[in-house]
Amino acid sequence: MAVIMALLIVALATTAASLVLWQQGLWWHQLENDKSRAQLRLVAEAGLGWAMEILRFNNVSGNGVVALSQLWAQPLPQTEAQGVKVSGALTDLQGRFNINALVNDGGQVDKDQLMFYRDLLKTLGLPSTLSEPLLRKLRGLSDSEDPLAQTDQGAAPRPSHPLARVEMLRWLPGYTPEVMDKLLPHIAALPPTATTINVNTATDKVLKTLMPGIGDGNLMVMMKQRQTVYYRDKADFLARPPGNMVKSNFSNMIGAASNYFLLDSRSSYGKAKLRMRAMIYSNLNVVRLVWRQDGNDDRALAARSGGENNDDAATLSAGGLAR
Repeated sequence: MAVIMALLIVALATTAASLVLWQQGLWWHQLENDKSRAQLRLVAEAGLGWAMEILRFNNVSGNGVVALSQLWAQPLPQTEAQGVKVSGALTDLQGRFNINALVNDGGQVDKDQLMFYRDLLKTLGLPSTLSEPLLRKLRGLSDSEDPLAQTDQGAAPRPSHPLARVEMLRWLPGYTPEVMDKLLPHIAALPPTATTINVNTATDKVLKTLMPGIGDGNLMVMMKQRQTVYYRDKADFLARPPGNMVKSNFSNMIGAASNYFLLDSRSSYGKAKLRMRAMIYSNLNVVRLVWRQDGNDDRALAARSGGENNDDAATLSAGGLAR
């Protein structure tokens, strides 16, 4: 009995020691992961500062024009320093269609913007009826209400309900993953007052919607030429062919300046990875962060676009970042 008792005590002590060692190893592993993530976040902060300084420089040197030949449009190739790999790129969001411009601050539908969005959907091979659930969302209407109904005279105008992220379209009827894959590269969610499209940075589908009669060959030539000889303003664009093919309803939407940019950066350190997306407002001497979103992969960013805070994805406003 004494031998058996001794063996049991030894086995119990061995089990306890193994558990302590396992927990200690797990703790060290977690500590190492936290250290890697903290380093990546510092790298992301530095990347954000880099992007904002480039935009500030462009405000001084660009004379109010934003074009693809400028410094901000050159991506940062993957760079490695002390085991940390980082890459990033800036995108002009005003080269896309602003879905929030469909409804103005007074809650009324902008007919020209609506016509453009429906034409863009057709250009992408999507049904134009997708505009209806979006209008209801932006106007705060129920599914049974007419999205095009104007506010009665004398009635208080309804405030608009702009989307904070384009990914929020996934919550609306008809915006399936297949639809979103086609639509996302050509739309943005900006303040409703951002109603112009920068023809120097506009995507191919957006340009084709602006100029419905342009052929694919002329469109490719135009997109190639604007990288070296950009458009100075609306008048310059309309004076050059094929700018004279712009649909008359869309002429007021043409511009050559931009104020909203998207930073997309990726960094890795060992097995830890971090992707950061941030919208930056840039105008003259004012360059500020509008929102920031961190995640460890694309799925986390897409699933948590509403701004929930958790371990692998967080959305921070400029004020939150300062705190």
